[in-house]
Amino acid sequence: MATERTAQIMQATGRCLRKNGLAGTTLERVAEESGLSRSHVRHYVGNRDDLLRAFASWLYTGYESEFTGAVAEAEGPAKLPIVLDYLFGSGFLPISDDDTVIRELITAGITDERIRSILQAQYLGAVETIEEALAAEYPSAPAAKRRSAAYGLWCLALGNSTMAELQLPIAAGGLVRTAAESLLDQL
Repeated sequence: MATERTAQIMQATGRCLRKNGLAGTTLERVAEESGLSRSHVRHYVGNRDDLLRAFASWLYTGYESEFTGAVAEAEGPAKLPIVLDYLFGSGFLPISDDDTVIRELITAGITDERIRSILQAQYLGAVETIEEALAAEYPSAPAAKRRSAAYGLWCLALGNSTMAELQLPIAAGGLVRTAAESLLDQL
């Protein structure tokens, strides 16, 4: 029952963040959105800060397993195409409702050290996954250059996602992938 209720609360939290933003996501609204009482929400997740921290971990678990799992299962040179397709194709674009939620979590992470820690761990894990793919494709490249390129690819993908939300037509074109490939040419 606890697992089911927690998932129900996490889904409701995502809907609240999309509808109301960070400031408008209260225990009362999450309770209303989940169909549970406020006391049930508090019982399963604690206070609002605990709720947001639990939500950050819950949300990124799916993304992490999807991306890192696909790269880990691939053999050698098959890793990099998975990374590039994820970062500059279906993984980050088109924009989804989760992008709004992620922006709200980043905002929360500015002042909440524990949320920031969760996000840092997730993003560093993503950079390490990219780095793993680069090591398979460019084994003779220096590790520091691969690390720098991995971080650059991650930043290009995140930045392009933000530009796409502003509905810049070039964000949906192939320019960011071309920029990514130029970065890889340096390895």
